[in-house]
Amino acid sequence: MPFNFNFFKKQRDQFKEPIHSVYQPIVDIATGDVLGYEALTRSEKEMPAEMFRRSYEKGTVIPFDFHCLESSVKVLPQLQEGQYLFMNIEPLTLEQAFAVGKEGEEFLTGIKRYSKQVVFELTEGVKKSDFAFIQRGVEFIRAFGYSFALDDLDDISVKTSQLASLRPDYLKIDLQLVQGIASNYLNQQIVREMVHLGRMNGSEMIAEGVEHRSDLDFIRNMGIRYGQGFFLAKPAKELISSLQIPKE
Repeated sequence: MPFNFNFFKKQRDQFKEPIHSVYQPIVDIATGDVLGYEALTRSEKEMPAEMFRRSYEKGTVIPFDFHCLESSVKVLPQLQEGQYLFMNIEPLTLEQAFAVGKEGEEFLTGIKRYSKQVVFELTEGVKKSDFAFIQRGVEFIRAFGYSFALDDLDDISVKTSQLASLRPDYLKIDLQLVQGIASNYLNQQIVREMVHLGRMNGSEMIAEGVEHRSDLDFIRNMGIRYGQGFFLAKPAKELISSLQIPKE
């Protein structure tokens, strides 16, 4: 691995269960070109949600989050020009570790040469966080040249609009809204408002959970440029450099 991070070394030693990363392509649904890859943490014995739940209970979520980030960045040298690596980050990590002299600064510095190709995804828990802390963390990340995305958007609320005012580079629509959207009028209306919100704030839209051709066609007709889901490509340990969107 070309990166060497020394922070939290002692804490990381306690994570006995080995983890690895898989990468799911994010695809331009008009051309089939791969915009980038979302890094997803996997274990042979535990589901990711369970690993994070346990880390919150033990008070080790921040070192575990960095443990996952370190696993994710191994593929950075393999990215093609113009492609991005999307990495999830917990709100608590953003709030407490991404500041001058903290672990987040060392992490950002360690992968600085790839800053233009890294997008930090703020997970759904960000809606429960104090906006001022999130704003400060986002500004810190951007000062180093990195981009960020709001992940798992599933409503149009005051908090969602407030977070969107930070002008994220990407807004990711939750799979619960995307799956079956071709025949779900309520979800169609919610997503249309999200698309409008994205345009107002200069954000590109990514639809997660694309599993059927009918849904893919529908979101494309709504003006959503990028998609992610099993219909397009499943997560894999190696980067999928090229793909063809299925006709059916």
